[in-house]
This record gives sequence, C-alpha cells and structure tokens, in this order.
Amino acid sequence: MRHSHQVPRWGCWSVLVGLSLVWTLTGCASWTNPAKPSSAFGDDAAACKDEAAQAALTSGLFDVDQDNASVTCLRRKGWELHQRP
Repeated sequence: MRHSHQVPRWGCWSVLVGLSLVWTLTGCASWTNPAKPSSAFGDDAAACKDEAAQAALTSGLFDVDQDNASVTCLRRKGWELHQRP
C-alpha cells in the first residue's frame, strides 16, 4: 500500500532538476530575444511549460525531461540563454 506522503522516485528528481533550472535561469544566466521585450519571457516560458506538460500527457511518458523540452521550446520562439559575467 502506498502512503500519501511518499513521492515517486522520478518526482524527487523532477523537483531537483526544476530547482536547478530555476537557479540557473535566475542566478547565472539571462534569456534574451532580439524580437521581443524581456517582459514577454514569462508568457513564453509559461506557454512552453504547458506545451511540454501536454506532450508528456499525450505521449504517456511522464518521466520525459520536461525542463529540456521547455528550453527547446523557448529557443524555437527565439529566446537565447546568455551567461552573466
């Protein structure tokens, strides 16, 4: 019997990867898009996250790397990740 407080193994890794991605995106790097203002990043990032989650749901592969899929989506939309000095 599974207890409600237990988290599946992939869930822990997903959280760790997500936190490291957030740290990377906010601490050492910035996203820029030559065709859009920086204020548009939040909307594009949310749309890409939703797209990645929907793709995982549709495929039935919930352990798919959604963070990588989100980054790929952002790059398709013209966003570039630049390291800060």
